Amino acid sequence: MSNSSNPWAPDEDSATVYAEETWLQGNLLSNIAYGVELTLFVMCFWILARQTKRSNCKRQLFLLSFISIIFTLGTVFMGAQAKFTQQAFIEYRNFPGGPSAYEEVMYSNPVDEIANVCFIVGNWFMDAFLVWRFVVIYKDIGRFWVSMLTLLPCAMLCTSIALGITFLVQTSASSPFVDVNMTLAYYVMSLALNIIVTMLIVGRLLVYRRRISKTLGPSHVTCYANVAAILIESASMYSAFAILFLVPFGLGNNLGNVFLQTVNQVQTVSSLLIIFRVATGKAWAEDTTTQIMTNPGSDTIRLKKFTSIQFATGNTSTAANSTLTAKDLPLEPGCVSITHETFRDDGESSV
Repeated sequence: MSNSSNPWAPDEDSATVYAEETWLQGNLLSNIAYGVELTLFVMCFWILARQTKRSNCKRQLFLLSFISIIFTLGTVFMGAQAKFTQQAFIEYRNFPGGPSAYEEVMYSNPVDEIANVCFIVGNWFMDAFLVWRFVVIYKDIGRFWVSMLTLLPCAMLCTSIALGITFLVQTSASSPFVDVNMTLAYYVMSLALNIIVTMLIVGRLLVYRRRISKTLGPSHVTCYANVAAILIESASMYSAFAILFLVPFGLGNNLGNVFLQTVNQVQTVSSLLIIFRVATGKAWAEDTTTQIMTNPGSDTIRLKKFTSIQFATGNTSTAANSTLTAKDLPLEPGCVSITHETFRDDGESSV
């Protein structure tokens, strides 16, 4: 008995009960993540569709297609996972070893195969999307250096796709818990790709943050290079969550079951958060550096000449012509200096 003080406890040992708990809790946690995914998808789709114009039609259609694909894959994955959990805990409750054994062994079940395919294919799309964001953020350093820097992520992405295909072929006949080496190889490669790209993106954004703060002041880092922006742009949430799954899984701890069922939704949420920033104009774009870093280090503010204004006094008929001008002056960031020059009827002027 797992708990002798509980007369209604199941007739399984504590290890089996714990394994079943992790599978069930992981499924419940994935439902929460899917709710966030659904909300973000609707928000992104609405904003992108509303902003679609002839001038940006290609980019908007690309983003709309991308979010529709990853959301569809995530939805099918959730449906298949829910059915598989139902089979394990209800329809095949008396499977030898219980529901946890069923979930670990029956990966060749057609329902779970659908979930696995959606999981892996969605992972490929979102890994490729992260590499694309990496290229966008680094594009201002020059085509040659961008090409050199993307060699490693692209090679790792191709390797991840090859390992993913092998993983799907092998799990269709066995289980990832049986062939742990192949499972670890695929997830380690995918995780390594995300961590490397994440670190490179974080490093680049921190450099931008320092430059913006030094040139324009700390208040100007709030949009593109604050902590939240850096974490979202780099998809750090997925990398952290993948580690939470991979470490227990590699150690053979059932705690990994909780995060295994949620990691797909977390990766989708990470991608949708980036696209939401793109849709709202807050994400780092190819021309962002040019826009906010023009004339770095300059403290001069240049204003155009204002229209002449006539001032009249109530006690005299004398009228004065006043001209507001701005001169190039070295100023503190955020300050504007305006010179007020007045011309009287006698030809004299005062400033």
